[in-house]
Amino acid sequence: MKWLFALLFIGAVAWAATCVPPRTAARLTARALRSGWDWVAAIGPEKMRAEPPQRSSRKAQAASPQRRASRDGIVPQPPKETLHPKDRAALDSLVANAR
Repeated sequence: MKWLFALLFIGAVAWAATCVPPRTAARLTARALRSGWDWVAAIGPEKMRAEPPQRSSRKAQAASPQRRASRDGIVPQPPKETLHPKDRAALDSLVANAR
């Protein structure tokens, strides 16, 4: 009887691999793992159960008030290095000659 269930399981996995889109399969797998974990966690005694973690607010990740984010959400960064005027002129002449 176990071989019948094994064949059925192998057939189901093969069918899922060929017919179910990967994104949907990943989503369904994540939901199944989460519900299974919640079920296992609920079995234990009341003292052993942990409270579910509180979701943190996303406000802590917002840009600081000194620098406002642009429309695209990109915060301007200061330049990483500065060029002396002599080096800038040499770079500009090099770029002009490359065209």
